[in-house]
Amino acid sequence: MTPSTRNIEYALAALWLWSGLQPPLSAWDASVAMLQRLPLPADWTAPLFLAACGLDLVFGLLTLGRPCRALWRAQAAVVAGYSLTLALWLPENWLHPFAPLVKNLPILAMLLWLGARRETSA
Repeated sequence: MTPSTRNIEYALAALWLWSGLQPPLSAWDASVAMLQRLPLPADWTAPLFLAACGLDLVFGLLTLGRPCRALWRAQAAVVAGYSLTLALWLPENWLHPFAPLVKNLPILAMLLWLGARRETSA
């Protein structure tokens, strides 16, 4: 593994950890309001939000400690799922000035690149 590969892993870990910590600590109401716009039962909103934050934290910790192809594939699937959900039910994110959906493209590219480079297929 090259030092640049590990730097990418650290950057992704930081992104996952921030994504898991920041919303429940400082954007609870805004996050729940976004989830309430999805076609799901209202009582699923808070548990789904906490589960997504927990998953992001787990991905961050695993990226630091046990990176492998299966982890990159799982992360890519979740990023694709999050992106598809936003694109379908919160389409204003396509035109958002901070480009949250477009930023997922390089993240997916990094995950696919890491998955192709990782020596173990655990």
